[in-house]
Amino acid sequence: MFRNKSSNFYFFLFLFLVSIQSTLTLYCYECNNCTDISSCTCNYSVEVNNTKSYCIIQRENLSNRVGIEIRHIPESLTPYHIYDTYYVSVKETIVYNDTTERWLSISNRTTYACNTDFCNKAELLKELPSNGLSLMLPIDWLNENLQRKQVGDLTLCRHCEGQQICVNSTESNNITHKCLRKDCEGSCLTVETFNKAETTEYCYDSACTDDTSTVPIVKLPQVVITGIYYINKMEFEIVETDVTCNSMDCTDGKIFKDIKEKLEKDLNNIKPFLPSNHMNSIYSTSIIFLMMILFLQIFILY
Repeated sequence: MFRNKSSNFYFFLFLFLVSIQSTLTLYCYECNNCTDISSCTCNYSVEVNNTKSYCIIQRENLSNRVGIEIRHIPESLTPYHIYDTYYVSVKETIVYNDTTERWLSISNRTTYACNTDFCNKAELLKELPSNGLSLMLPIDWLNENLQRKQVGDLTLCRHCEGQQICVNSTESNNITHKCLRKDCEGSCLTVETFNKAETTEYCYDSACTDDTSTVPIVKLPQVVITGIYYINKMEFEIVETDVTCNSMDCTDGKIFKDIKEKLEKDLNNIKPFLPSNHMNSIYSTSIIFLMMILFLQIFILY
């Protein structure tokens, strides 16, 4: 009798350990030979630890081709903190076209990340939108805040001495005052990065193109935004904003606040990746194994 109970205990323990191991395992497709979205296939997969890595598919619009990635990413290699590995991230540029005299929204890169077995299948590449989230800002705001009013006008450009300044969120409104203003004949280049992990941190840098050349360089005004749409929370978070501008004092920190508040995006583009059929692999696998263990335990007792 005791021997039977002991055997049952070890058998139960074995099943429990197997279930724990299974919840830590994630299978991702991984191929590096895809060059055409419409014909790309990928059957090779790798096994990774799902607490340290997750799966992605990525479309990058390069100058003369479309770059494709199907692989896993170690969380330690992401340049910013990710608090949910089920998301769509984009890098997009809002730029003024001198020829058409219009503002354009251009998608640079779109990435779908997921954490269920084989969730980054090649067929989903066709669903990744070529125009990302179509990020845009109001035209009047762009003209007023980024465009030089008249040829020859100078702008007061913040100058941070080539060094990023990082502060916590409570000081973010005053961050630009740590950089001196100076007259700029070229374009102002300014960037804000945002990271939220154990602490919240804003980093700011700004400079004038006059400082890198004896001839002032005037660049087309533009806003480059890198952001993440967390699908489970239905939240879009900007992690980096790069601004090239020619208007008066356009590198003031208020510009980043305006961009966050006024940014327009189109979530209809990513409907195929929203959670209608998505279930977190950790919970789903755990439930299955717990049900198996319960069934087998009942069977053994009887």
